[in-house]
Formats: sequence, C-alpha cells, structure tokens
Amino acid sequence: MRLDQVIENALVNATGEDAFVYRLEGVKLDVEIGIHDYERGVKQRVLVDVVTVVSKAWCGTDDIATVVDYDYILHGIKALEDKQFDLQETLCGTILDLALEPKAVSAAQVTTRKIDAYADAEAVGLTRFRMKR
Repeated sequence: MRLDQVIENALVNATGEDAFVYRLEGVKLDVEIGIHDYERGVKQRVLVDVVTVVSKAWCGTDDIATVVDYDYILHGIKALEDKQFDLQETLCGTILDLALEPKAVSAAQVTTRKIDAYADAEAVGLTRFRMKR
C-alpha cells in the first residue's frame, strides 16, 4: 500500500478524527555508509526525508504537547552520525523504526539519498514504508 492510500484510508475511516501528515525533509546526515573498501572509514553526505501519519481527534489546543513533535525524529537521525551502515536499506530501516516509535504514529515513510555516490547522478536513494498493525 502506498503512502497516499494510507492517508486516504485514514481520512475515509476516521470517525471524528483528523489525519495529520508530518514531514521532515532534507535532513543532512554525515554518516559512514557503504560496502566498498573506498567507502569504509569515510563519512558520506546523505539526505533524509521522513513522513509520518497520525490519526487522532484534534483537541483544538495550540499546545505542542497535544501533537507529535518533530524533534524526536531529527535528534534520532542526527544521533546516527556516529554509526556505520553497509546498506541504505539498513539505515532507512533504522530511521523507520525511530519514526514509528510514538504510539500515535500509525505509518511512516523514510527516504535516504546518498548525494555524492555517482558523479553522473544527483543522488542514489531508497524509500521504505511501513504501517503499524
């Protein structure tokens, strides 16, 4: 199921609830990632986009405590700069696990893009999506 289908389902099936789609885009991550010898011990620039879906009743209060704050995702992503990953699939999955941590989040999508991988390409990337059961 695609993210747009999840959002549509959340809207159709909501009974007095709103669907919130949170986006954190273009997070710059310097991380050791890659399987090749020339990639080992070297940090590469990776851009990260995260989308989370929350379906809940809107209380109407203008208070950060009533919503899902972006900070947990941003700080969690930046903490990964001290780790090493062989594959984007693993990095993407780690961020996906993080994005799904709050109970209110029902689905998430994460895209990672290595922006210096190829001289002839803007980026090489991967998108992973998961819904909670």
